Amino acid sequence: MIYTLAHIGYLSLFIGLMPLLLIFTLGFRYTVLIEARVATERGGISAARYIWQGKIIGRLMRSSNVFAYLIFRAIPSPFFQQRASLLGDPAVPLPRSWQAWVITPMLLMYLAVITTLVANLVIQSMR
Repeated sequence: MIYTLAHIGYLSLFIGLMPLLLIFTLGFRYTVLIEARVATERGGISAARYIWQGKIIGRLMRSSNVFAYLIFRAIPSPFFQQRASLLGDPAVPLPRSWQAWVITPMLLMYLAVITTLVANLVIQSMR
């Protein structure tokens, strides 16, 4: 049982690297397009674009910022709409395909991390 969980944990770490490659390459192109459309003068997306630039860690941070913006604006609560407006303009229409290129790899990456952590916790509790 422990070996099976260990393999699940290792496999999820390996699979979690694939969405990272998408985030750094093809997905980042759509991150930039979304940033250009929704960025406001004082929004968090503009600040992140200025601070993080386009290197590897910067791409991950900027993609995470746009991911948070897209998730916040999709939730129909005034609280989350306000959070989205702190990052950018939530009223700007965006093509669904652009959103999918940002949301899908980020969700897959987070799912792989959660799977690894849960497998590790179960292994630790079995010892």
